[in-house]
Amino acid sequence: MSRLVFNYRKAMREPKKIQQLTDNYSLPFAVELIPAINYFIFVGICFGFWYGVRIIFPHAFDNSFVIVIFGIPIFLTMLVTKIKPEGKNIYLYFFDFAKYYFFIKLPQKKFCNDRKVDLSNEKQIEFRKLVKVVDYSNETKNAYEGNTQEFAVDKNGRRLGVLPNKEQFDSYAK
Repeated sequence: MSRLVFNYRKAMREPKKIQQLTDNYSLPFAVELIPAINYFIFVGICFGFWYGVRIIFPHAFDNSFVIVIFGIPIFLTMLVTKIKPEGKNIYLYFFDFAKYYFFIKLPQKKFCNDRKVDLSNEKQIEFRKLVKVVDYSNETKNAYEGNTQEFAVDKNGRRLGVLPNKEQFDSYAK
């Protein structure tokens, strides 16, 4: 029995198309959905701009409604379809850019190794005083000298090598 490997990537990346508009009417050809939506959005934007200019200057663009309704939106739709910054859809790119600008750039957050650095805006950084925790008095020269376990104790009475179970560990010890 042979094994068949199917690659569905090309089929899944096929753009959505519309052809059947109503139950009784269908287009003779299929139209891609995203460019059609882009076209109608650009028609609305261009018509609003054209209408605003016509209110202020009534005789401007007398015979240019064909360019405003068809020419400019088709050009903008083709432009938006072709432009893919960083391999993304242009709308996703602008959404990610706005997210970066408002959530990272404006608050001036700093990152290191994909983690936020909290103290990067501090003007003065304080370090704790170092504590010597090594005791040389009970030091053994060879690990195999004896079979009894003795905990090393430093000058402050801390036992090294085990977790303290009676009192909490103080990280600010002097």
